[in-house]
Amino acid sequence: MTENNNTKDPDTGLTEAEVCAVEDSWSMLYRKEHRKENGVKLFVSLFTLYPSALEMFPQFRGSSLEKIAQHPKLPAHGMSVMYALASYVDNLHDSELLVELVKKTAVSHIGRGVGSREFKWLKEVVPSWLETVLEDECTPLMKTSWVKLLNIVVAVVSGEEQNMKS
Repeated sequence: MTENNNTKDPDTGLTEAEVCAVEDSWSMLYRKEHRKENGVKLFVSLFTLYPSALEMFPQFRGSSLEKIAQHPKLPAHGMSVMYALASYVDNLHDSELLVELVKKTAVSHIGRGVGSREFKWLKEVVPSWLETVLEDECTPLMKTSWVKLLNIVVAVVSGEEQNMKS
């Protein structure tokens, strides 16, 4: 990409301003002292917007959201997702590697019945999560930029679903 903030990366479609918005928000979300807590908040947002997502976690079935938020396995899964997102953010300028990282995530999730439909949920969950965690520091550009990144993720996951079916 060039210095022009409006120039789109030919592979991702993200402008430099959008990449910066994702990176800036991530630098706040991924602070070591809040990383685990933010991962839990991401899942609480997911389970709040999509209660059916709880069915994908047998250990949480039948539990209240308050109880789930305190479950020792939730921070562990939250951290795994935070690490995956960190790898995506770290590779926004290397679209080939970004796609391969998403494919790796896709394969492990598709095998457990979590596919593009569930990854699409993140396009609604992440903007609300950003607002919850970042509060006044959250900008509209951050939210729309994350949605664009998640569109890439969903497209790659969808492609992997097709590849696994053939």
